[in-house]
Amino acid sequence: MKKQLNTAIAALFLATASMTAMATEVGGTYVTAGVMNVTYDGVNELATAGVTIDDSDRAPTFGIGYQVDENLSLEAGVIGEADVSATLSGGESGTLYGRSYSLVGAATIKATTDTSYTLGVRYLEPVSEKLDLYGKAGVLFWDLTGSVGLNGTLTYAGTAYTVNTTADFYQNDGRDLYYGIGGSYELTKEASINVDYLNMEIDGDDVDGLSVAIEFDI
Repeated sequence: MKKQLNTAIAALFLATASMTAMATEVGGTYVTAGVMNVTYDGVNELATAGVTIDDSDRAPTFGIGYQVDENLSLEAGVIGEADVSATLSGGESGTLYGRSYSLVGAATIKATTDTSYTLGVRYLEPVSEKLDLYGKAGVLFWDLTGSVGLNGTLTYAGTAYTVNTTADFYQNDGRDLYYGIGGSYELTKEASINVDYLNMEIDGDDVDGLSVAIEFDI
């Protein structure tokens, strides 16, 4: 999957470069850099009495876009690693990612999303001289790792992990659709500040991303 994704991103970069001569007519190329507050439901099914859930994290974001016309842009982006966690006191059992688990000893279980990638479109509508509103949609490519840190034993899907440090017990990757809305406020002729909200899904669990980024025309 990563080879296919890298090919798609490379194609977008090549398309951007090949159309640079038309940038004045169609709006040109831009890059973004910012930070996203990620709220992820990946460990919320562990929530019971005595379990502490931390379901949000911050991740850096980077992107590149090519404005096809006055309203429509093609975009590729990167969302950095983020993790959420559940702290358990011991003795708990139940289901996680569709498989049974039981725990002996206190533990912290983490769901970590490795660097994720986006490919999609942005449709923008001006509302004033400096303010634009837009919608976004596309595909999110994700990798997920489940890990446990404990001094005891976690039995997951019939396999026992007896550790006194940290061990990975789950790995998955895939792609899902995302959509969102945002606004852009012009700071200079070449730069603006963007605020986005994205609704995503990773491994069947909801992800909300609220980000602030600076956009530069290049």
